[in-house]
Amino acid sequence: MDPGTENNPYLGFVYTSFQERTTFISHGNTARLAKEGGDPMLARICGTIASDEKRHENTYARIVEKLLEVDPTAAMMAIVDLMNKKITMPAHLMYVGHDPRLFSTPLIYIVIHKIANEK
Repeated sequence: MDPGTENNPYLGFVYTSFQERTTFISHGNTARLAKEGGDPMLARICGTIASDEKRHENTYARIVEKLLEVDPTAAMMAIVDLMNKKITMPAHLMYVGHDPRLFSTPLIYIVIHKIANEK
């Protein structure tokens, strides 16, 4: 998958700041749904991953803030460029079928299906 960063570090940092935010949200949603579905182990695992993604998001957001401070024109051009390209996350390629045999436990199937179809 080509995220459209064109080997440009500004585009790379902007893209990654958005990507880390969305993975934080996604894993947090999965943790919540797993907890509601009665799977505390999956909830804990996804919660841990979400926390890690949040730390990544904070790091990349600080980098983008600094870019906006030291080179506002180029940083804004990178943001506008990625907004025009409509940032796409890697998981958009993930196939979630309707065959419950794809997963060993029904809960994981339900959680992944629900998240993949959330807007």
